[in-house]
Amino acid sequence: MLMRILSISILILLTACRTVSQGSTPMAVSDETKPLEQIAFGSCIRQMQEAPILNTIVSAKPDLFLIIGDVIYPDLNDDAAGYIKPWPNESSLERITKVYIQMAAKPEYQNIKKNIPMLAVWDDHDYGINDGSGNFTLKSSTQDLFLDFFDEPAGSLRRMTPGIYEVKTFGTEGKRVQIILLDTRYFRTPPLRDTRSDAEKKVLNIVGRYAPNEDPATTILGETQWRWLEEQFRLPAELRLLVSSYPLVANELGRDAWGNFPLERQKLFDLIEKTKAAGVIILSGNTHFAEISRTDEGPYQLYDLTSSPLAAPTHGNEKLSNNFRISATYAEENYGLIEIDWQAKPSPLVTLKIVGLD
Repeated sequence: MLMRILSISILILLTACRTVSQGSTPMAVSDETKPLEQIAFGSCIRQMQEAPILNTIVSAKPDLFLIIGDVIYPDLNDDAAGYIKPWPNESSLERITKVYIQMAAKPEYQNIKKNIPMLAVWDDHDYGINDGSGNFTLKSSTQDLFLDFFDEPAGSLRRMTPGIYEVKTFGTEGKRVQIILLDTRYFRTPPLRDTRSDAEKKVLNIVGRYAPNEDPATTILGETQWRWLEEQFRLPAELRLLVSSYPLVANELGRDAWGNFPLERQKLFDLIEKTKAAGVIILSGNTHFAEISRTDEGPYQLYDLTSSPLAAPTHGNEKLSNNFRISATYAEENYGLIEIDWQAKPSPLVTLKIVGLD
């Protein structure tokens, strides 16, 4: 039943429109010339708890696995019973290093690292602070720690420039998948606090602490990353998986999402139209439940497949309303799966799924 209620198939038209000890486990390597047919992704693993769904993903044998944020929670105690305060503090980098070592030692993480090629980008917790933005003072150091953990080569652009955004293209002409990993933390303007009462917000279906900020000076990606993204959208690809660590389409609840920056959200839609970037599908996480959202605000229908959490499920968020939602919700352990049938006619068929622990 789960596969039925949280899956959707889409025809994609091919027209324009410091050091952390890792142990000895090797990182699986992907052949970037081979067309991708199955791409798994997920977010939100807690280092203090087991993550058996990583073994489930290994058993499914996807071509690639994307970790799209919150691989660790250094701001939670190991027993998950409370927050480390104040944050940041003098030992925070030591704490983050310790937690990465803890995650690296987990057998299920070693299993997926050895067997499935991975790409990764961060969200707020591995960035270093809950709901973190560009004013976080330790971000340069946490960037180094994140890249160390994922064995980023010493001479890569991610090592030499601020932020960890990245692009990879797999496959050959006619079967190219461009994977764009956005950094939604390093450059972001701190979100605007919502000063309305809980009663006022309840009437408006707002449960978060933030209000939309329509100041043109605000940003999510920052000027340099925006220019970079435009360059990527102009490159040839049949399918583009645009990875945002938190939801882009669902924007109504005042939580950590693109909806807190409506001008940036619209700028993304406008950029897709301006560059005639075909085949964009959004992948997101952070929410601790899964859903599929869709909007007509762009030049064509845009889908946002949200998957969270990979481990340690919590409940309640999945009951929140979302006017863009076109699926059921699911709050147990889950991962997202993108399946591509390159032989389908009249154009490739892409199926978006949420898969549970079993």
